[in-house]
Amino acid sequence: MTKHDTWVKLKPGNPYEKIMVLFPSGMIPMRDPFPLERAAGEFQNEALWIIDLERLNSLQVSALAQVIATHYKVEFRQVAQEAAEKGGFAVRPEWIESMMCGAESMQRTKELADWLETAPQPPSETACMEFYNDQHARWIEGDEVPPPISSIEDIDSRLHTPELAEAMKRNEVNRMLANYSVFDVLSGRAMVEILNQQNPGQNWSLVGYGDDDEDDEDWYE
Repeated sequence: MTKHDTWVKLKPGNPYEKIMVLFPSGMIPMRDPFPLERAAGEFQNEALWIIDLERLNSLQVSALAQVIATHYKVEFRQVAQEAAEKGGFAVRPEWIESMMCGAESMQRTKELADWLETAPQPPSETACMEFYNDQHARWIEGDEVPPPISSIEDIDSRLHTPELAEAMKRNEVNRMLANYSVFDVLSGRAMVEILNQQNPGQNWSLVGYGDDDEDDEDWYE
């Protein structure tokens, strides 16, 4: 099984705020593939997000079940049982602020876009189930590995957004910083070299501290 990589950040004021300390990154793992599920009962026909039970530790599972049980005034055992049947806990869409995807999520989204462009419109229920079953067999039960992503060029252009471009740029800088020592980062050497690599048309350099020809505060030129 591949490592699933769909995560979401919740909006302020969400019902789970008191237990978010149990999620140090501030991100909650969503079920893959297809983190959304059509609800029944009280929320019939509403698309709910499903938190991935398999990527939670026991403390997170217990806390989520307790919060949901208290919020809806039902028994803890009932919430835990429903979560086990669905493979996770349901979250209403109005609490989702943003979603973060990795290589697997990007590849699956590309495949969904390809399918939507080629499937008869509107897609029949049979066609939808065939696509879903194929995804489940390959990404959940199988060992399919997505193509690696090293730059935004490795991601289908249909999925490009300004936010994605900015995130990829930050990730690239973080990867480059990992090759430098703490001293290189603090002295500014790391940032100068990274700026030169990202902007070949400009020539950034580190000015010696205390240089008589430059102001002491002028570290870059």
